[in-house]
Amino acid sequence: MKMTTALALLGILAATANAARAQEDTQPKFGPDTVPITRAAEYVRTALAPDYWALSPFYVPQATGAACSLASVTMMLNALRGVPDLASERLVTQKQLLDAVGDDRWREAVGENGEGVSFTELELYVRRSLDAYGLTAAEVEVFRPRDASPETLAELRHILTENEESAGDIIILAYDQGTLTGEPGFGHIAPLGAYDAASRRVLVMDPDRSWYVPYWSSDVKLLEAMLKPDRADPEGSGLIRVRTRRVSG
Repeated sequence: MKMTTALALLGILAATANAARAQEDTQPKFGPDTVPITRAAEYVRTALAPDYWALSPFYVPQATGAACSLASVTMMLNALRGVPDLASERLVTQKQLLDAVGDDRWREAVGENGEGVSFTELELYVRRSLDAYGLTAAEVEVFRPRDASPETLAELRHILTENEESAGDIIILAYDQGTLTGEPGFGHIAPLGAYDAASRRVLVMDPDRSWYVPYWSSDVKLLEAMLKPDRADPEGSGLIRVRTRRVSG
């Protein structure tokens, strides 16, 4: 009797696992509110989209599953610095950024078995990265939404609209990836590629390149994703806006 019960339980577990795999195989790549740039490129073709064109030449995949912060800060630095004038000057790479900052905690957090970083830690590493590359005059603005009220949404839209005016500032988003993609949720970090104020949609330059390309989502959904708590940020996340002058090309 006990053997029969055990075999029945194994059968149920196997059936459940197979059903989960089948559901995953047929699940859409993106959530219902999200559209990949491959199906919605008109804005970056017709609008100035300064941040998109500043970031896209430096769009890199995160080196590990936990290195979204490192890839995002690397892209931000390259976009703000521009292409160096001299042949002897390198672009910023993820490895070189880690070496330049020299923070063992960040190195461990973005390693192959790392746990990633919290929003508070992200701000710290953004500031240290700017210092490491001589961008000491940069202004760092942190926005952590309090709620999903119309007032908070209006504040977010103001920041996004103002940011879209030039390539002299770059925004890094910290949000729940699954809220936008429809996958199981976890904290994630990515640069903001563009904001289309007319359609109120944001372009997320997701560095999770094994699975995604840049994608559009509504600013309402982005706010929801930033408010969603996770292990590292039980009170939700937000965005970091860095303002500085590009020094070259």
